[in-house]
Amino acid sequence: MISSSQRSNSLVRALVPILVLALAAPAALAQTIKLATLVPEGSIWDKSERDLGAAIQLATTGKIKFQIYPGGVAGDEPDFVRKMRIGQLHGALLSAPGLGDIDPAFFIFHVPLLFENDAEVLHVLDGMRQELGQRLEAKGFVLLHWTNVGWLRFFASKPVANFDDFKKRKQFVWGTDGRLQKWYQELGLQPVSLSGADVLTGLQTGLIEALPATPLAALSLQWFRPAPYMLDHRFAPLLGALVVSKGVWEKVATADRETILRLSRETEAKLFAEIPKQEEAAVAEMQKRGLTVATEPASDAPKWIALGREFQTRYRTHSVPPDVFDRTIKLLEEHRKAQ
Repeated sequence: MISSSQRSNSLVRALVPILVLALAAPAALAQTIKLATLVPEGSIWDKSERDLGAAIQLATTGKIKFQIYPGGVAGDEPDFVRKMRIGQLHGALLSAPGLGDIDPAFFIFHVPLLFENDAEVLHVLDGMRQELGQRLEAKGFVLLHWTNVGWLRFFASKPVANFDDFKKRKQFVWGTDGRLQKWYQELGLQPVSLSGADVLTGLQTGLIEALPATPLAALSLQWFRPAPYMLDHRFAPLLGALVVSKGVWEKVATADRETILRLSRETEAKLFAEIPKQEEAAVAEMQKRGLTVATEPASDAPKWIALGREFQTRYRTHSVPPDVFDRTIKLLEEHRKAQ
């Protein structure tokens, strides 16, 4: 006959494996998503992704969390994409050109003088969101949210108060973008090919006299000191997006995916609302330190429009898929008529 103490011991032994499995289940279900970015640690974009990761971890009760590698410690954008494809990274915050290396449709947000303001950018993003998302998924990636980096303006070491000043200044272009340098030359501009690390030296030595930069970049990198003149003309928006590999995304539970997408869209909205304010504050701060801001004359508008069309023709022919380009133009015309 089995005693009560023996029955108790048997029950305990039977329950131990169950308890161990139950306690281990949350750890087994936990998923760390490794993300890489080029944005500096502590910047508004770095902080926004960390806040997003914290919100996702809380909302999924610890099942999903972000591990972020900022400031290029995981390489450059082509490295991010390669590492996502082989599983060393799970996601990355990529610029529009970086996204364009995955699918050329994303080069639409790199076309100079195509967009005029944030409202136009948002209208096109909303209109193209599904199509662009599908293009990324076809290449093995999922887009979580867009990010706003700011608008490229022109900073120069010599006065640049109008279109003609802009056109005659020796301008920085990325050393790896030979096609863009060729287009600049064809359009009568003065491109000088350099790496990003050589911009400050180039300005100080006179090798370059101007560069397109966002006010936030010009302030944080101190480019405005050797280039204390800014032409307040919006050359192009600087956009990016947070993407994850499709393989990792498919391992996330459906309910958690919905939570991640909802929180990601909230992050996107905050960035598009906050960055314009930060840009204004950056310009004001640089003006306190000697920056001269020039507002272009209205008579220059036809010159900018003509230059923009030349760039657009080249991008549509050689870079952006024509159907994507035409769809974007249709959305822009639709928005402008409504305004």
